[in-house]
Amino acid sequence: MTLSTAFYGAGERAQPYLRALARRADVRVTGVCDPDRRAAEAVAAGWGAGVFPSPEALLREARPDALWVCVPPHALGEVLLRAAEQGVPFFVEPPGAADYAGARLVGKRVSQADLVTAVGFATRYTDVLAEAREYLGAKALPLALGWWLRPTTEEEGPTTAAGLLWAEAAGLVDALRYFCGDVARVHALSAGAAGGGLVVQLELASGGVGVLTCTAYPRPDPRAELELLGEGWTLGFAAPTEGAAPALATLRLVERDRTTILRRLNDPAADHAAAFLEAVAARKPAAVPTGYAESLRTLAVCHAAAVSAREGRPVTVAEVEHLPTPPQG
Repeated sequence: MTLSTAFYGAGERAQPYLRALARRADVRVTGVCDPDRRAAEAVAAGWGAGVFPSPEALLREARPDALWVCVPPHALGEVLLRAAEQGVPFFVEPPGAADYAGARLVGKRVSQADLVTAVGFATRYTDVLAEAREYLGAKALPLALGWWLRPTTEEEGPTTAAGLLWAEAAGLVDALRYFCGDVARVHALSAGAAGGGLVVQLELASGGVGVLTCTAYPRPDPRAELELLGEGWTLGFAAPTEGAAPALATLRLVERDRTTILRRLNDPAADHAAAFLEAVAARKPAAVPTGYAESLRTLAVCHAAAVSAREGRPVTVAEVEHLPTPPQG
């Protein structure tokens, strides 16, 4: 069976998935939409796909079996809600919503539709993380440390660390949850008059502790790292310095008598896309470990950190998860 896919967003965010789909004989791209029409036309030309003026027209006229959404959070609009209403499975780049209220509304619609979804936390599909999970086995994870330090550009304008945590560093939070499990309580402290720095203390449901540092301060290169520390061992994950939102790609395992360094060999975007498409074909939402419901648990941690920093108090994740469900639009 050949699956028909459509893309809302044809820029840099979409390219890893377009390359992955181009290597598959069972997938075709039939429609493309992008705020930059020239970008949409360039992608569509390579697939013989149609170009559509809006995501609504894309869904209505292309009628895809699956939708890829690869635009920044502020450009999402209601495309995910419309996809859920029409029963179109979707794959969306993180965080998958402009804010937590919007994310919860999408999550509600997805649940009602029993829809196959994926949020592009591709780090979960990185081979070095799988190696680390195998090494850890049942080991306790008492301490996790993370850094997401990214320079902003003049074009982006002022960016707060809390905004950066939501828009980009959610992937680091998701990786921490992948290893350490759920977060019970968050205490975040802002640094700087403009909120350019954020230190987040995480109390884990397992009893462990995590600390994340996120900054939007100018610096010569980005730093994205996650370190897990236990008795007699340390696991360190790092990202390459190029790119605005780099993904974890290397593993450094330090033990008492040796150090092992591994570098990513697989294509996590392709593996993630394959898992999503298999779930779409089988109509099994639970087959995707990064479905929208799971992503909400990561975004709840990010939102709790923003609330904690704003209100100057610790915030439980359950507190933000149990807020009244936003009204349907």
